[in-house]
Amino acid sequence: MKRGLSSYVIASLLLHLIIGLILLVGLDFSKPKRPASSGQIVQAVMMDENFLNQQAEQIQNKQAKQQAAKKEKEDAERTRREQIEAQEQLREAEQQRKVAEEAARKAEAAKQMKIAEQKRAEEQTKAAEEARKVEEQKAKKAEEARKAAEAESKALALKKKKEEERKKEAEKQAKAEAEKKAKAEAEKKAKAEAEKKAKAEAEKKAKAEAEKKAKAEAEKKAKAEAEKKAKAEAEKKAKAEAEKKAKEAEAKKAKEDAERKRKAEEARQLAELEQGLEAEANARSQAAAATAAAAAKGEAERYGAMIVDTIRRYMLTDQTMKGKTCTLNLKLAPDGFIISVQTGAGDPAVCRAGKAAALKAGKVPVPKDPAVYAQLKEINLLVDPFGG
Repeated sequence: MKRGLSSYVIASLLLHLIIGLILLVGLDFSKPKRPASSGQIVQAVMMDENFLNQQAEQIQNKQAKQQAAKKEKEDAERTRREQIEAQEQLREAEQQRKVAEEAARKAEAAKQMKIAEQKRAEEQTKAAEEARKVEEQKAKKAEEARKAAEAESKALALKKKKEEERKKEAEKQAKAEAEKKAKAEAEKKAKAEAEKKAKAEAEKKAKAEAEKKAKAEAEKKAKAEAEKKAKAEAEKKAKAEAEKKAKEAEAKKAKEDAERKRKAEEARQLAELEQGLEAEANARSQAAAATAAAAAKGEAERYGAMIVDTIRRYMLTDQTMKGKTCTLNLKLAPDGFIISVQTGAGDPAVCRAGKAAALKAGKVPVPKDPAVYAQLKEINLLVDPFGG
């Protein structure tokens, strides 16, 4: 409204200015000639009112067109700015959506990795528990064998002791009988047998001494044999314990060395694969949009071959597997971690070896391109142990 009043004021001023100019131009400033008569002569110019109205209307129309053009330009500029702001808001919203999707994808991958790690830890714990039970069973059997040997040794010693006691009792009875017989003969023969009795006494004494000495020798020998056997048993037990501990330590060390080498090899292979993948990803980014689908398919096939090669490196093979294959179904995390392995059609031995190799590898190369990864996250692979 204020702008309209200003336009009318300007138009009114211009109209008055034009009228003043016309009046000024129409005046005759030349010196008038004195008329012959004595009456005064006035010269004037008559302006057409229609002409003035037309001039004023033209000026107003021109100003109206200028105002309309200016308003149209301002409206167009305002519309352009609004469109630019809307496009910027859409771009920022799209960028935020992509960031949110990437964060969600990474969170899901981390979750799947954690689940797989927990599963692997549970399997390792179970295997360790089974190994511990086996060792406990071996130790129990060894203890039972030791107790049986100890019981057998005690039984032999007891039997030997009873035999010696029986022998002593027999000797005692024999001695009593001999003494009784000698006494009867001595009473019967009396003096005639005195010398013979003395001789018999001497012989008896010598025999007793000999028996005593033999008994002492036998007891000494038995004691030495028992000590020798007990010492041998103790040495045998100590040797068995030492060998058992040495084997356990050696097995533990071998397991740790193998695990350390496996992790180092995995890290090296992963680093090489990541370097190769990064170079290949940079090369793919320069490809034209028209060939993106074909390139993604070819890349997926190439990574499929790389995954098969990785599994084949970890396979335990023999000549009976030649010409035989197996189909494996793999579910992969975005970083290449093998979430699950399922066997399909194929030779049972090759399927078992392939599945074990995939689980042992744990991780395979995957592309960074989401379009290619989408074709590989659940893939069926034909595995040939000898690459035929």
